[in-house]
Amino acid sequence: MNQTQGTPAPNTPAPPVPEQLRRIARAAAELAVTAADHATEAVCHSRSGSTPRLEEVMHAAHAQACEAEKYAGWATGWEVEGTAEYVLRRYVTSTVDAAVRAQSAAGVEATAAALRSQLDQPPTASERAARESQRRREEAQHEAEERAETGMDEDNRDRVRRNVYYAEGAVPELGWTVGHVRVLEAAETGRLYWRDKQARQAAQHGQWDGGRKVSSERTRALYGARFLISARQADGTRVLTLSPMGQVALELARLHPEGLYATDRDAYQARYGRVAKHHKRSDDKKAAAHRLPPLDGIAFRLYRRPVTLAEQELQARRDAAAQWEDEGGYCPGVETPRPAATDPVEPAPTAPRPAVPAAPAAPAGQELLRRLFAPRKRPEPTPDPLRTVIRRPRRTLTSEEREVVQDVPLLNFQGALIMGLVDPVPNASPMPEAEGEWVRQHAWARHFRMIEDKYPWGFYRWSMCERGVCWNCLSGRCDLCVHRQKGGPDVDDNVDWVYGPTGMVVARLIVRADERPCVWWCRCACPKDGPAPERKRARAAAPEAVPGEAPPASKPGRRAAQSPDQGALF
Repeated sequence: MNQTQGTPAPNTPAPPVPEQLRRIARAAAELAVTAADHATEAVCHSRSGSTPRLEEVMHAAHAQACEAEKYAGWATGWEVEGTAEYVLRRYVTSTVDAAVRAQSAAGVEATAAALRSQLDQPPTASERAARESQRRREEAQHEAEERAETGMDEDNRDRVRRNVYYAEGAVPELGWTVGHVRVLEAAETGRLYWRDKQARQAAQHGQWDGGRKVSSERTRALYGARFLISARQADGTRVLTLSPMGQVALELARLHPEGLYATDRDAYQARYGRVAKHHKRSDDKKAAAHRLPPLDGIAFRLYRRPVTLAEQELQARRDAAAQWEDEGGYCPGVETPRPAATDPVEPAPTAPRPAVPAAPAAPAGQELLRRLFAPRKRPEPTPDPLRTVIRRPRRTLTSEEREVVQDVPLLNFQGALIMGLVDPVPNASPMPEAEGEWVRQHAWARHFRMIEDKYPWGFYRWSMCERGVCWNCLSGRCDLCVHRQKGGPDVDDNVDWVYGPTGMVVARLIVRADERPCVWWCRCACPKDGPAPERKRARAAAPEAVPGEAPPASKPGRRAAQSPDQGALF
């Protein structure tokens, strides 16, 4: 019976939950069929008086056995169907119920009820771990297949899907044909120029003479709508290139070519239907329909160009070549500096001190009186290592890094400011950044990655001593530095937690055995104690009023203009 129910041996690992459910379904179907066969044998060996009753029992048991086999077959093909796991559990439950009814109808012992208890009991820890490992392997395999097919990671594939959604709404509003796209593709090559009232695509870059003709009407319309910009050459030729809006519009048109119109007439009619108003004259309507509308502002702001894995690797190599000079750290994607092995330096020999003549020994009584009545020395206060400001190098964000920070949602951006994660400076680590990224993508649980991806440079990877500049110093208010106001740094509790596969805490971890805490001193060079530094742009002091005179009344409707603080970053 235990073999039929699929009970694992004590020393063998427990099977995954779906496989165990399918095994229960097969065992229940076998019990139902056995009960139906028992009822059939009873009919065959019955006497003439009891045959009608036994035939009724046989038909009832046979119907329940067919029901159990049906649900067991559906449970076996559950993985092929690709439905949710609760569907499999429902199939197995129906199979067990049909087996119990078949045994009850046949009048045999209801042994299938034991399978119901196995179905209701929660999975063990080993089963949950095996299930989580299987899920992660499937996710990793699916991610590898998607990367091999698209050449992008999960974030950039999601970016492509969002861009397609933006294109479906923005491209039909442009009123373009395929000819407009070809003009922009010619400008993308950098060889489109305007000369003698004709647009041409030069055969070579810099040779502004001859070449293939391009539709002058479409080129003029795209230039008037700011999709193209021009640069005048010395001979009067205008070289046409894509504007930022034109580049985004071209990418969206490539993503959704179905939004382009078949002919110029269809595109004109679509534009005419959108700009025609009852209060306009007919000539004004036609003139407005001939003009191309600009790209939708929402699509232009939300569009983000996806980056392939090859481009990310190339950018990482470029970042690795541009090492920081004085910051002693690395950005995500930059090769991690290895700690250099230094030989122990022997202390330099010191010159012998000149001999000092010994003072004459004092009498024993005077020495005793000097010790008894001499003023007591106060013990020197022991310096608190946490109160000593630790000067660490500061990180300066590049223009590309500022764009990354600006793309963060406002709520997470405020959190990064409060925790000093806008410009963190990593410590030297023996693990390269590429290996760390692999660990975060494949070994971390999903709830860790969700919080990690919300911040510009991550969340869980930073310790206290790696945090950057506080938000007051970033905005030029060094007199309000956070650690100046607190009178000390932010100190961790030297404790971390070990999480299980479901995100629940399972153990407490002491990070450092010597119980030395990790601290965050704001990396700004401003003083953290003593007199507060002056503001960078203090307001001019008002002139003292003459005694006996009333202050001059301000004119109504006028207000003194206040220029913003130029040192403010955020």
